[in-house]
Amino acid sequence: MAFSEIALKALQDVVGEENASTDRVLCQAYSRVQWTADGCIQRNEMKTSMRPDCIVLPSSTEEVQSIYKLANRYGFIVIPRGSGMINAAFPNPTQRMIGKPICIIDPKRMDKVLKVDPLNMYAVIEPYVCFAALQAEAMKVGCMAPSPPAGAQISALANIQWHGAYGNSWLSALGANQLLSFEVVLPNGEILRSGSISQQGPEEDWIWNDGPGPDLRGFFRGAQFGHAGGMGMVTKISTRLFPWPGPSVFPTNGNAVEKESHFPKDKIRWYMIDVPEKIKEYPKFEEEQLRWSCDLHYEIARAELAIVVQHNAKQFMMSWAARSKEEFHKGANSEFFPRGYNIVALSSLTSVDQLDYEEKVLKAIVEKMGGSFLGEDSKDPMDRERYISWMRITNDWIRTGHSMRLSRPSDCFHQGTACLDSIDAVTDEILRANRQQRKELVELGKGKDLLPISFYGGWISPTEKGYGALMTTDLWPEQEPEKAAQAIQLLFGSLQGMLNNKSAGATVCLLGPAYDLLGPQFFNVHMLVKAMKREFDPNNISNPPYATSPDVVNPMQLAEMTKVL
Repeated sequence: MAFSEIALKALQDVVGEENASTDRVLCQAYSRVQWTADGCIQRNEMKTSMRPDCIVLPSSTEEVQSIYKLANRYGFIVIPRGSGMINAAFPNPTQRMIGKPICIIDPKRMDKVLKVDPLNMYAVIEPYVCFAALQAEAMKVGCMAPSPPAGAQISALANIQWHGAYGNSWLSALGANQLLSFEVVLPNGEILRSGSISQQGPEEDWIWNDGPGPDLRGFFRGAQFGHAGGMGMVTKISTRLFPWPGPSVFPTNGNAVEKESHFPKDKIRWYMIDVPEKIKEYPKFEEEQLRWSCDLHYEIARAELAIVVQHNAKQFMMSWAARSKEEFHKGANSEFFPRGYNIVALSSLTSVDQLDYEEKVLKAIVEKMGGSFLGEDSKDPMDRERYISWMRITNDWIRTGHSMRLSRPSDCFHQGTACLDSIDAVTDEILRANRQQRKELVELGKGKDLLPISFYGGWISPTEKGYGALMTTDLWPEQEPEKAAQAIQLLFGSLQGMLNNKSAGATVCLLGPAYDLLGPQFFNVHMLVKAMKREFDPNNISNPPYATSPDVVNPMQLAEMTKVL
């Protein structure tokens, strides 16, 4: 839909003529969508209508505020974004049905790390600060930020205030746990501040999240129940940092796919841990292997060890370690990683003596449980190769640089299921989902076009030293829409099994219609959110239909929104 000249001129008056444009070629560059299955379907359904009608690049909270006020005045839709990773950052079918012009707010000019406080261990950042930049600034002063498997190139602000799962969630938990204070421009153009910055003054500090006043993190954070730009644009946040023993510069060597990273052994030590000999056969002993890994994580938690603890399924190991498609498929076919492995990192946060002590305790735990360590001195030459292959990239769990390898096997990727609960509960879900999806594949042919490596194992990422855990399983469809849809159908089918228990995992559904789909199962929370949407976005201009639509969605419209399921 054509963007009015008067609205464009008004935007240019705010941000500068060179920072607002309706040029069709430039706008087309903002229409690409990520390689996940739902992204492939969205791209196929919308085609050129995914191209926004206008792009605007503000440089400050005040300019974002002016953009929202102009959107209300001239009646155009605003899509705020971070780095544009998720589907919510692009025009969607609901917006085109509304019939208003669409403007994407690109925050490239809002890319500053505003503050790093090493004593109180937090940082203040703007929307276009990526995790690599945040991590680099934090490490200079002896701190560390989490890094998500989605990649260190994505917006740290968007990831943290939305959901966020990290390689070192063992320390950091999820993004929702990192969020401290934040500043947001509401759809009506008002500025809202939450946490310790809600009262401005000479002593203003971003250190705390709980008050004074109401704590509004619960509305703006969260996975599929987050607002995804539907309640305005978050322009600044403060986020927690964690102790880092060094080095102050992330060490790398080599170029492109040959690049490797290794930490000094007096700072960080990595361990690749295998299950006992009697349960090594996979998938025969899949449950025993996962239960053993679960118990290992609990033992490490009781001993209060480590900065990274997780279990990676064999296909997850292979996709991350392989440096090319050829290497991946060769390794997958030859069972290079015959099963999943547990990955642990210890660090000298206080001293090398502490690191030596933690290593001694970890070895005692693994020995007591009958497990073993892979290493360069392993008796099995294949175990030596597996260890060397993984150690080339294991620092990704501190700063992720190889996230796109996850999509390379089929040029597409999607979760088979996801859940957030206790370590043993997410293990139950991996087993349940894998069994259900394998059964549907055999009996109903569901997922017949997915790569055979799908439906096995799972990623267990414990949080806060064992107090909780996140899990996912992996599906690799092709990019063709009908094949990508198979992955979505399998995901939704596995989630339906959680609904009866009102599990947190049930909220991992399609973003947008999630409230209308699941709200009735969660005490009609969607009605409360709709009331907030009507109050603060009276013209429904902030990235509809997120967080949800202002009105109750009728069954026919909901069916259209979720027809891929």
